[in-house]
Order: sequence, then C-alpha cells, then structure tokens
Amino acid sequence: MDELTLPGFDDEVPGQDSHGEALRDLFEKRSDVPWMVDYHTLRDEGWDWRKAAYIAWAAMPVDGRWPATQEALARQVLGLNSSRSIRGWRQKNPAIDERVASLLVESLMDARADVIDALKAVASTHAAAAHRDRKLFLEMTQLYKPEMALTLNKAGEDPRELSDEELRAIAARPRGEVDES
Repeated sequence: MDELTLPGFDDEVPGQDSHGEALRDLFEKRSDVPWMVDYHTLRDEGWDWRKAAYIAWAAMPVDGRWPATQEALARQVLGLNSSRSIRGWRQKNPAIDERVASLLVESLMDARADVIDALKAVASTHAAAAHRDRKLFLEMTQLYKPEMALTLNKAGEDPRELSDEELRAIAARPRGEVDES
C-alpha cells in the first residue's frame, strides 16, 4: 500500500513521514481492529488519524480493546514515544473526551431494538422470574402505573410538597379512594 494513498497521511506535516509506518500497520491489520468502523466515522467527521484512532479505541469496552493499554496504543499504533501525547491532547481539547462519551451513548442507542426485543421475549413468558420484565413492559406502555403514583395523581397532590403526616394519610386510604377536600 502506498503511503500517499493512506487515509489521514499527509507527508507535508512535519514528522508525519516518520509515523507513516504506524499508520500503514494500522490499515494492514484493519480486519483485526475492533474499533475500525468508529475510526472511519471519526475520520469522516474531520478528526486527524491519531486522534480518531484514540477516540475509537477509548470508546471500546476495556476487555475488547486492541491494543490492551493506552501506552501500547501510543507506541504500537500511533507511532508515539509514549502515551503522554494523548494525555496532552485530552487536556488541550475537551472535545476528545466528549466524543468518546458520545460514541458510548451511540452504542447504547444501537442496541435499543435488541434490548426491547429481549424485554418482550422475557415479559411474554409465564415464568415467575419474568415478573420484573412484565412490570417494566407494562409501565413503558403506560398500561400500569405504580399504585402510589396513581393515588397521588388522582388526588392532584404533589408528593414533594406534602408533610410526612399527609403522606401517611394518603398511604392509609383504602384502594381507589381519593380525598377531594
């Protein structure tokens, strides 16, 4: 692979040519790099290749990271002498840590359909252990509201503004009874 065709490589940047080998190695190993998709997304957003690689790596679960440590990432992938440069980037540019955090949230959002599918599958079983899933499902679909919240809502009272005595009186009411006074 020619250095000039590598994404992110710029031989006009001082010192860049000495790090071309690290970038070449990264792309030769791309099938083994679990964070490569995020790396390409970050490059498309305009992040330089080293910061994009760090952000994508940092957003991975610790037990799935390659390489395993930030120091190894700095030396083996980014062509740096140590991870001190990465710490400097993060201090000077808070957007780096913000982007790591947003990648983590994006991964949660990507799992929404799977989580809801699992919730539906478990909640629809007759197993006693699925009680919490059924309750959550019914609350999410607004088919069930916890009794205390329902009682307070019917009474039109804000529980944060009630005294302990008033809350005890509401809790002691028979089911479905509302004090209209």
